[in-house]
Amino acid sequence: MRQPTDQQAADQQAADLTAPLPGPLLSLPRPVRTLTPTAVVLLVLVPLAAHDPDFGPTASPQVNAGLMAFGALALAFRRRQPVAVAVATLISGQLPLAVALHGLAVRRGATVPLYVLAVLAELRLFVPFDLGDVSTPSALANLVEDPLVFGAVPLALGLTAHQRARTVSMLAERNRLLLEARVHAEERAVAAERARLAREMHDVVSNRVSLITLHAGAGQVAQADDPAAVRETLGLIRTLGLQALTELRGLLGVLTPASDQAPSLRGLPTLVEESRQAGLAVGLTLTGPDDGLPVPGPAVQYAAYRIVQEALTNAHKHAPAAEVAVTVEVAPDGLRLAVVNSPAGADGTEAGDGTGPGLPSGGRGLDGMRARADDLGGTLDAGPTPEGGFAVRARLPLSAV
Repeated sequence: MRQPTDQQAADQQAADLTAPLPGPLLSLPRPVRTLTPTAVVLLVLVPLAAHDPDFGPTASPQVNAGLMAFGALALAFRRRQPVAVAVATLISGQLPLAVALHGLAVRRGATVPLYVLAVLAELRLFVPFDLGDVSTPSALANLVEDPLVFGAVPLALGLTAHQRARTVSMLAERNRLLLEARVHAEERAVAAERARLAREMHDVVSNRVSLITLHAGAGQVAQADDPAAVRETLGLIRTLGLQALTELRGLLGVLTPASDQAPSLRGLPTLVEESRQAGLAVGLTLTGPDDGLPVPGPAVQYAAYRIVQEALTNAHKHAPAAEVAVTVEVAPDGLRLAVVNSPAGADGTEAGDGTGPGLPSGGRGLDGMRARADDLGGTLDAGPTPEGGFAVRARLPLSAV
């Protein structure tokens, strides 16, 4: 049998929390529940009051029966007018008064009208008794029986039901808010993961395919009588294609490459050499870490590699004839890197002159580099230099945040 996953268990728990509480086994229609006390009083208590002079607040059976019937009819409106019905039943029998007090406590809770009516009801329930005759335990029990059974107990049960309903409502609202928060958090996590994968795909595909395009352009203008140059160009294209496929498999297979296979600062010389072979004049200066400084973490090295890679890709696209200086330094305040290119036409050529049409730009490179730095708690600045070139400078913490 397949075991439920943690996510399925969490979803089931959330559904249980937000599900309505089980109701009574026999759920009667609301009109029946509303009119049942009225019918019981009219059919049972009113005939008893009409024949028993002690069954009511007065000495007249007819008056007691009339007051009991009045209280029974008033109970039919206890849901809409609980306070008025409780006031009306003060002159009726004990059972209508108890039902009215319970309904008022359930619907209004511990309010001033409830306290006032509770005091009046207790006084009303004491009226038929002789307060001077409490010499025996039996007489004392008879004295407190009606105020307790028809006054205090209905009020306590009603207040308990009211508080329970409020608690259930608050818990249901809290669980609804928690579910909404979890859904929003999942949506934000999905959006962040999509953005991260988009950056990875952009950096891998953009750099490798840009270099492949440049080498293919060089192959188009290669002399037909120089097969060695053509073979070398085709070999470079094949190597770059295999590298792109390898990195794409890593992204598609496990989404995050293993730390021992992920690009790092050790791969910068190879990355720079690939750009040189594609015709870009690139210099690399890699410094540190000095004694006593920790080696940057894998996530920091990975981000630094991708930032340099994207900056070189942009240089290929926008300033293929410029000279580019890549500087990476491991300092006490973090890993500092800079990719600075000279003006595009520094050697007399224009950007875009070369072996083929200019490389397309998606406009997402700078945003992706900034996002990588921000994710680690670092900073990245990119913009033109006073000399007319372009510079990308970043500072990353030595360990991921």
